[in-house]
Amino acid sequence: MLVFAVGLVDYWFESAADWLIGARSATEYVREGECLCCGRCCRLLGIEMPGWLASKDRLVRFVVAWHSAALNFEFQGRVGNVLAYSCRYYREDEHICGRYPLRHRLCRFFPRQRLFGHPALHDECGFSFVRRDVLERREDRARLGNPNFLSILRDRQKTGS
Repeated sequence: MLVFAVGLVDYWFESAADWLIGARSATEYVREGECLCCGRCCRLLGIEMPGWLASKDRLVRFVVAWHSAALNFEFQGRVGNVLAYSCRYYREDEHICGRYPLRHRLCRFFPRQRLFGHPALHDECGFSFVRRDVLERREDRARLGNPNFLSILRDRQKTGS
């Protein structure tokens, strides 16, 4: 029962945080791709804070303490509005997460699109970000039966032509 209660409180904190920073609103970019399990984001994870939050030292200390207690992140430092962490669940020698099936929603949805601009990713990352309007045009073309460049390229790579 205690585990359930802690999980519920954690869920509500994360939902409230999403609401506070506006992460529930539509973004300019949409995430595509899949995790390649390279582990780069687990070794050094950056979480960007809104400017109003970053200017409040007490709130920043609370956020760091919360991430340490709830997510098992180890605080590495701060650069401007970005808090840098490493994950204590990541097993460097095996290149895996010690609790991957039960990972927290922050990890499950990482990398998340920022509210503004194009997110920066590690070179090895299997994810990419596409502007929402480009994705909508791509989907419209697919509905009409017109192939897009990526599907043509994948088909040619499969057939070897």
